[in-house]
Amino acid sequence: MSLKANLKITLQNRKALKRILDSVTVEQINTIPAGFNNNIIWNCAHIISVQQMLTYGLGNLPFTVDKAMVMEFGPGTKPVKLYDETFIISIKTLLFQTYEQLESDIAEMKFKTLNPFVTLLNFEIADIASAIAFNQYHEALHMGHILNIRRFL
Repeated sequence: MSLKANLKITLQNRKALKRILDSVTVEQINTIPAGFNNNIIWNCAHIISVQQMLTYGLGNLPFTVDKAMVMEFGPGTKPVKLYDETFIISIKTLLFQTYEQLESDIAEMKFKTLNPFVTLLNFEIADIASAIAFNQYHEALHMGHILNIRRFL
């Protein structure tokens, strides 16, 4: 699958995430159902954080979001507080800002090289195309988590 096709799938996933965020209350967004380790908003922020790590981090480029946010929602983290409507709105915005910035930076060929990285699934990321392909998989995985969480709200 081409880089362009993978980016298009990422955009469609992010549109679906926004529809979900728009369809639930702040309380529901923050709810961690029994048997789960996180909530809807953590998953959305995590998606943004991991995209930053897989592309800008591995590409030795500055993150396009606050580094503290990337660290707060990175792999191995979980929600540490309740997130208010202002934060939720910022995540809705970042879903698209980070996508648009990534698309622009790819078009400008800013990702000349990436530090090679092998994921826990033994998938090798060696260039921006493989980073986007793996990110698409990662976002779909968390979309599944969000859909499962929503069923228990």
